[in-house]
Amino acid sequence: MSEEFIREVDEDLRQKQLTGLWQKYGSYLIAFLVGIVIFVAGNVTLKNYNESQYAEVAEQYGKVQADVTANQLDQALKDIEAISGTDVEGYKLLIGFKTADIHMQKGETEKAVVALDELSSAAGVEKVYRDLARLKAAMIAMDTATYDETKARLAPLTIEGNSWKYMAKELLAMAALTAGHGEEAKNLLTELEQDLEAPDDVKTRAKDFKSVIQ
Repeated sequence: MSEEFIREVDEDLRQKQLTGLWQKYGSYLIAFLVGIVIFVAGNVTLKNYNESQYAEVAEQYGKVQADVTANQLDQALKDIEAISGTDVEGYKLLIGFKTADIHMQKGETEKAVVALDELSSAAGVEKVYRDLARLKAAMIAMDTATYDETKARLAPLTIEGNSWKYMAKELLAMAALTAGHGEEAKNLLTELEQDLEAPDDVKTRAKDFKSVIQ
């Protein structure tokens, strides 16, 4: 049995390990992001429904929610387009994430990424939510984007003080591993594992991913 064959089998097994880890932790990351968006959406909607000046936009957004619940996704996009230019506080954030979510439900990944990219550079939206949009766009596009494209989205989020630093580094490490940049992935995972302020679950995941790298 040749060394080349053994190396190919070993590489295949390592790739399967990586895929298993992505399936395990990728679902966690996605659920976490969705939970944050729902929490934000609920708080903004509740606040705005309690203030009469937001009634018209709130009512229209309620129609969008009803369309989605009824699986009338094309109608939902039409209804959300009617309020897409609003400057009512909070709703630009809601509309951006909801538009991306609807496109994802329709299987329109590229359009979902476009909606999130627009939100990530939108004026009048707090930086933490613009960065969240950038993070979610990177996650959605990971299967089709090049590593350089993924890195361009995530690198600004990995700097010290960013709210999404740890999650961005995890995603960037996943992308690096998938693209064959093992050393770069290892460096990112080592930073996470050795970060004294990183949550324990982040350090555990970093250790698990490092075990995949030779």
